[in-house]
Amino acid sequence: MRIVFDTNVILSALLTEGLSYKVFDLCLINHELIVSDFILDEVERVLYKKFKVKRTYVKEVINFLKGNLTLLAPRGKPPDVCRDKDDNSILHLAEFSKAQIIITGDFDLLDLKSYKNTEILTPREFFIKYLT
Repeated sequence: MRIVFDTNVILSALLTEGLSYKVFDLCLINHELIVSDFILDEVERVLYKKFKVKRTYVKEVINFLKGNLTLLAPRGKPPDVCRDKDDNSILHLAEFSKAQIIITGDFDLLDLKSYKNTEILTPREFFIKYLT
């Protein structure tokens, strides 16, 4: 499957050893994970500014993500669907990449339940539905 992980789940996977980490790790092994510069920039910014992670480690994280996830640059204009305009970039990436699933903890995305042909799930919903 092609899966888009929202920034919040990637950050949770990187910073904790909880369910997000487990889902991310299993998906990394068994599925194609899609990422965009928008997501990478957001991961970098949050790690550095909010969590005060050293720049050298942040660069290692971004290089790891670039080396292990499929980096795409969606063409065209993002949809205008979400209350939070930044979330439209996630939907745009999912549509452009033909992802089957978006995994997120963002209620603005989760409230949609799906977008076009993409199912929108929490890490727990994905785990229950696809990994148990």
